[in-house]
Amino acid sequence: MKNKSLILSLFILTLLFTSVNLLAQEEETILMADKLIVDDMNSEIIATGNVVLDRDNLKLTSNKLTANQNLGEIKATGEVVIQQEGSKLTGQELTLNNKSKQGVLTGNPKMENEGATITGNRFEFNLDTNKLFVYGGAHIVDESQDLIADAEEMEYNDVSQEVILTGNVYAKRGTQTVNAEEVIINLKTRKMIAKGKTKFVIPNEESEE
Repeated sequence: MKNKSLILSLFILTLLFTSVNLLAQEEETILMADKLIVDDMNSEIIATGNVVLDRDNLKLTSNKLTANQNLGEIKATGEVVIQQEGSKLTGQELTLNNKSKQGVLTGNPKMENEGATITGNRFEFNLDTNKLFVYGGAHIVDESQDLIADAEEMEYNDVSQEVILTGNVYAKRGTQTVNAEEVIINLKTRKMIAKGKTKFVIPNEESEE
């Protein structure tokens, strides 16, 4: 899995977090929808029907978007798609909390970037610590590294640049396969560490044509 794919996904969400402010000081933000309600009394913005939020090179589309005018919380629902610089993040419901800097993406969430794909049941992320968590079955396919992996959960730490797969882990890199309770992959060094009861299969090169 490419380091860039996960870093860009967190970068996308960081930009999205700031872009909903219709009065952005540095960058112009355009919000389009079939219907738009700006409710000053309740300090709320509600956009419905073919919602498109565009700022610089980031584009968010959804069926509905709601946000506090003070950006306390942002919520997008219904075919949520976030695109930026070749990266694409999709799901059915996205929630971002300004105070905690934490977000959740649900509804068959998927991230795609330059041949790498991550899917799961629930994505959680923290913009302060730059961590991404995948729950409910994580599946990773990275064509650039000839890697396929499955696990019950996944954690990505941008500081250490490590991917931690836990729970019935199956990883296949090239012709080698690993089964373990936990597998740690360093994206810089490509070093892989398996923990718990581990099965590592190296095919016989003589059998390959």
